[in-house]
Amino acid sequence: MEETKVSGGVHMMDIGFNIIEKEAFATELFREKMSIIEFLRAVSREERFGRNVAVFGLDSLLYYSDDAEKVSKYIKTLLEDKANFLFRFNYIIQIVIDGKIEVVESQERPRIKYKDVEFLLYPIFGRVKQVDLKHFIAPLNLQS
Repeated sequence: MEETKVSGGVHMMDIGFNIIEKEAFATELFREKMSIIEFLRAVSREERFGRNVAVFGLDSLLYYSDDAEKVSKYIKTLLEDKANFLFRFNYIIQIVIDGKIEVVESQERPRIKYKDVEFLLYPIFGRVKQVDLKHFIAPLNLQS
């Protein structure tokens, strides 16, 4: 893990994908905010954005998609393909979950519960590390 950390209050955010529950982190969200669609578009085009950014809507994107598994695979592939771009700028990205993040079987494989539907984070981020009760992190290079 990189040395760079940002603290908006109590919790430290490391370089990478900081998957957090909105309710638990409401006062610590980064000022720069993007929707998941804006974020994926910017990443695919390698358009720079603020070093610390809060990304909203992953859970609703999965919920409203016709095929959440296919969407998860697409996001993972895109993030893997653009890992060098993300890594070059050492982004600290908050993936803000509107639903609940729950650990059921393993801390490395939490689930999102959104509107009574559960989604695994694993198909997108692989194994994650639990930092706090409602805070998980995945490296920018998802292949590692």
